[in-house]
Amino acid sequence: MNRRSIHSYTWIPKWSTEDGAYAAERAAAFGYGQLVVPIRDHDSIEPAAIAALCERAGVRPVATSPLQVDNDISSTDPEVHRRGIERHCAALALARDMGADRMGGILYSAFGKASRVPSDANFQAAADGLRIVAERAASYGMLLALEVVNRYESNLINTAEQAVRMVKLIGADNVRVHLDTFHMNIEENDLLGALELAMPHLGYFEIDQNHRGRLTEGAIDFAPMLRRLKAANYQGLIGVEAFSSAVSHPDITAGVASWRNLFDHGDEVARDGQLLLDQHGL
Repeated sequence: MNRRSIHSYTWIPKWSTEDGAYAAERAAAFGYGQLVVPIRDHDSIEPAAIAALCERAGVRPVATSPLQVDNDISSTDPEVHRRGIERHCAALALARDMGADRMGGILYSAFGKASRVPSDANFQAAADGLRIVAERAASYGMLLALEVVNRYESNLINTAEQAVRMVKLIGADNVRVHLDTFHMNIEENDLLGALELAMPHLGYFEIDQNHRGRLTEGAIDFAPMLRRLKAANYQGLIGVEAFSSAVSHPDITAGVASWRNLFDHGDEVARDGQLLLDQHGL
């Protein structure tokens, strides 16, 4: 299996079937075998068409499923919590039908800057809800990957340690940790130490520069982490992600604060990722 993954937003402003076909073609042209398909607006997702475009390009979709405040699965409000479970289960069905074997992202809480410290009850609520979602995913033969993000995108899981704790609390064999170097660079004391801690549970490792632009221009040195993955014979997905105001839709730009033009075309990022992964035999 080609384990190299790249986000569709590298090339396109936001997801549509037509634009997604272009992203899939470009991903395949640079040797990526997986393409991230964000399931943000369920009405815009056409599973059969996505399955067909991915098959034509020779890539496999990797689904993500964000949550909002009114369907936050970590909420202690029973109705809000229930809506979070239902949204994820609906997204799983779409992901299954498009040919994905996993769904990831910030699955455990609403996306966005929170206004308070989460409680133990919020953490437990997320685990309880995701246990149900994981059971549904298992019935489809799919994995869940919990992306660890920085404090401005969630208040619940910001470190590898917290993600591992969540995985253990959920207690399902098909739940993994997703590490992203952009977020790690903000929150972790020791990038290699965080990778080591997550390694037994790691299902997705994403390289993403400190400014979220070109991978070969920035403060993060990916080499030690990529060498460690190679030495550990890591078999999960390895992803590439970047954003630029020249590419992203205003909604996406606002969501990830990609205010600057950090590249003009996604091919620049795809080539950077290809170079880095080739250098490390991944």
